[in-house]
Amino acid sequence: MKRLLSGLAALALLSPVAGWAETPAADMETSTFGAWTMRCTRQVEAGAAACDMMQAVNNRDTGQTVMQASFAYLADQKQYVAQVVLPLGFLISAGVLVRIDGGPDITDWPVTRCEAGGCFVEKIIPAETLAPFRNHEKGMVVVLDTKGQPQAFPLDLKGFASAMDLMTKRNQDQAKEKAK
Repeated sequence: MKRLLSGLAALALLSPVAGWAETPAADMETSTFGAWTMRCTRQVEAGAAACDMMQAVNNRDTGQTVMQASFAYLADQKQYVAQVVLPLGFLISAGVLVRIDGGPDITDWPVTRCEAGGCFVEKIIPAETLAPFRNHEKGMVVVLDTKGQPQAFPLDLKGFASAMDLMTKRNQDQAKEKAK
């Protein structure tokens, strides 16, 4: 549990959710890989990841962010963490399904908390769970609305592998530098 909390704290440093802002801070460097944005902060807290990768899904009509997915690699713990932020108004007890086109459904993505800005799915992710994300182009995050009807949020996986590889390397390099 302590490892999960430190991993989620690392994502929290890089993932401003209030207002679902996507504008990078002055102390943040960003790079785009297909549909994914790698964000690296220059001011790293102890135990935090220097970089994460994220994708926001916006409502076509309003432009408002309706889902945000973020992944980070915690080099000192040698593990990945994920955070998905979804809008309020779905059945939490039904859980969250991640469906990868041509790949397996991933069903063990529990909602960990809800705040005014949305509900959070936060978890440690084994590297092998990320293989379908790397090898396919499309996916979706599916929840049930309050009437029990599925609501799907598209997840574009183009650029995922490239962003993941560079983000992992940057976080490993940053951890080695801190260890000196």
